[in-house]
Amino acid sequence: MIINKKHIPQVQKVGAVLVLLLWATTSIIAQAQTNYMNPEIKVLKQELQNAKTDSVQARLANDISTLYVSLQKMDSCRKYARLALKLTRSNPSLNKIKKIKAQAFENLGFGLSLLYPQQGLDTLIFAQELWKKLKNDNGMGKTHFYLGLIYTDLGEFPQAIEAFEMSLSFFEKTGNKKDLAHSWYQLGITKRYMGNHGDALENSMQALKIAREIRDTLFITDVLLANGFNYLETGNFSEAKKAQEEALELSILTEDSLGISTVYNDLAVTAEASGNLDEALKNHRAALEIRKKLLNNLVGIAISYAYISNILKKQGKLEEALMTANKGMKYAVEAEDLRFIMQGYIDIGGIYLELGDYDKSLEYYNDVLKTAEEKEYLHMQVTSLTFIGVALRLSGNTEAALVSLNKADKIALPRDFYLRTYIYEEIVATYIGQKDYKNAFENQVIYQQLNDSLIVAQKAEKITKLTQKLIYDNEKALQTASQDKEIAIKESQIKQQKLIRNLSILGLLIGVVISFVLYRKFKEKRKLNVALEESLSNLKATQGQLIQSEKMASLGELTAGIAHEIQNPLNFVNNFSEVSNELIDEMNEEIEKGDMEEAKLIASDIKQNLEKINHHGKRADAIVKGMLQHSRKSTAEKEPTDINKLADEYLRLAYHGLRAKDKSFNATLLTDFDESIGMIKVIPQDMGRVILNLITNAFYACAERSRSATNERQNASEEGDYKPTVSVSTKKLKDQIIISVKDNGNGIPKHVVEKIFQPFFTTKPTGQGTGLGLSMSYDIVTKGHGGELHVTTNEARPDDPVGQVEGTKFTVIIPTTTSL
Repeated sequence: MIINKKHIPQVQKVGAVLVLLLWATTSIIAQAQTNYMNPEIKVLKQELQNAKTDSVQARLANDISTLYVSLQKMDSCRKYARLALKLTRSNPSLNKIKKIKAQAFENLGFGLSLLYPQQGLDTLIFAQELWKKLKNDNGMGKTHFYLGLIYTDLGEFPQAIEAFEMSLSFFEKTGNKKDLAHSWYQLGITKRYMGNHGDALENSMQALKIAREIRDTLFITDVLLANGFNYLETGNFSEAKKAQEEALELSILTEDSLGISTVYNDLAVTAEASGNLDEALKNHRAALEIRKKLLNNLVGIAISYAYISNILKKQGKLEEALMTANKGMKYAVEAEDLRFIMQGYIDIGGIYLELGDYDKSLEYYNDVLKTAEEKEYLHMQVTSLTFIGVALRLSGNTEAALVSLNKADKIALPRDFYLRTYIYEEIVATYIGQKDYKNAFENQVIYQQLNDSLIVAQKAEKITKLTQKLIYDNEKALQTASQDKEIAIKESQIKQQKLIRNLSILGLLIGVVISFVLYRKFKEKRKLNVALEESLSNLKATQGQLIQSEKMASLGELTAGIAHEIQNPLNFVNNFSEVSNELIDEMNEEIEKGDMEEAKLIASDIKQNLEKINHHGKRADAIVKGMLQHSRKSTAEKEPTDINKLADEYLRLAYHGLRAKDKSFNATLLTDFDESIGMIKVIPQDMGRVILNLITNAFYACAERSRSATNERQNASEEGDYKPTVSVSTKKLKDQIIISVKDNGNGIPKHVVEKIFQPFFTTKPTGQGTGLGLSMSYDIVTKGHGGELHVTTNEARPDDPVGQVEGTKFTVIIPTTTSL
């Protein structure tokens, strides 16, 4: 049975290519260095055996470890780094020993980073402290550089960029041009991963400039290929191919066979991206033939086979793709490259899945799962469990499929929307296969929520890509315009000299031609500017849609609160109306009887009821008008506002809004308003949105804490129960007005506090938040009102079950210049 290709998630297809690109680059660079470093390592090992003192042995072991770092042979790197650290214990106070120790910790940290990234980070940070004490700028630069590499591998790109920029500052101090060039190079690669192709190209150009200065031919080739990928990912295939062909010429000139194979590899990737699969296959096979002739290039050969297998799959040649993938895996296993082995098994399992051989597919996926669990490689655990579930479902074993898929969902990262959306799609399909439509529907709802979050994430990615493409196109246009201007000036100067020497009809004709050419160039630039303005307009439209989505979410919270708030006066209106209607009937009966005194008494009661109806109707009207005033479209004009009243209204509305969703939730509301504030000039709609967002988040945190306390409490007394509390306060200082919103919820984990004001970052479960609320609030306070927005938080502690210590406090600070 051949299954449709839609059964294989896009994340597998895209992920395999990205992994190959990353590993191909790192592994091949390491292989290029192996050819001339192996003899040096052999000599150092011999010297290590003959050395007599611990200090000399420590230095030699550290030198060997450093060389293994360059070769990216992590096991050997860790082995000799640990040996160097052991030998430094004999004379720990000597400065040269301290330097060896710092270097050894640096090497050990990098050696640990592949399989144990957190240990690697901790070790590098410790090495950094040692270098700092030694006031060694080069060591500081190196540790920041390695930290950047690890953060890049983990996908923590902002931290990686910060680390690389720090390494640049230290290498500039030391004048270390080689490491400076590599920092620029890695910084460019990281920005490319983020989609920031304009800055990536600029960083690569800096690296290329330094590489040419120090005449590092191998590195010049690497940078040219990096530039090729910058062009490739912006869809500029001709420029990508041009950069790669320049690298090919350089590699041929220096007779660098490994470099030639690498360039063929990149040319193939460009051909594949442009849709020319035959040319891509031809170039990959050319790279493979060269790599087979090289010594110790097992990983490179495995990578070529994997590329070829992927293209054959795209061409529908599944049997040939399977045979090719298995050939590559033999080399990967021999090279003991664990990352490539796991990804290779996932790819082979996918081919068997498309061929309908589910038993074979499960065999490969289970091998990946076993290895991933042993090495605590979370992403591969989730991936293998997901595909195991797919294979089991297709083979008819739906119960086992559900177990595997639910386990995958349980350990998947909450914001991995691509993979989790696919997991729930498979869960729904499995329940439908069992004809369990109730569970299918419930999981379909979760799937839809995840899919909505995925759409939001894709829109955010679209904004980023549009922004970066706009920047890239602008930079390229400016660069082209600058070159055109220089050429035009030079041509103009030449023509002027000729005109001065010979004022002839021919000279005049040349002047006309030059004017025509310049006019044509002017029109072309005008067209380019129009295109750029259209791109900017599309970008702003997309941004506006996302911001409007967040505003509508806030409006939903507000509407729920308003509905609950006006329910009370409306109940009075309804009740008094019904009673009055009954009284009118009674009054008519008394009139018919001729008892006018009783009729007058009843009429008096009706009048009182009508007054009460009028009173409560006006009360409801005031609530609606007051609240809708805050939710109407902002005019961006500051108005005199009672900030205390605004905060009090939104506190009650947020509480009622949450109660409308969860009747079981109760909380204590505390207020402490400074009456001396009076009226202040703010944009009431925007400031109301900020206060509502902060208060809603506070109630959400308390509700989560309350649910956790209820689930975890065992045999606790009533007095020991957690009591949700939200407090709102205002205070006027000499030059500031302070608005505080505090809760005693779970608090915010330390590792995410710095991210909470970033757009699209949220700690809420999928489908419950867009991640724009705090970002918008921050912009409203800082940009719209010239103020500040701060957060302080303490996470919940087991020894504080009633929530007295933990919690979060948001503080809005507005300058008193806004006061009236």
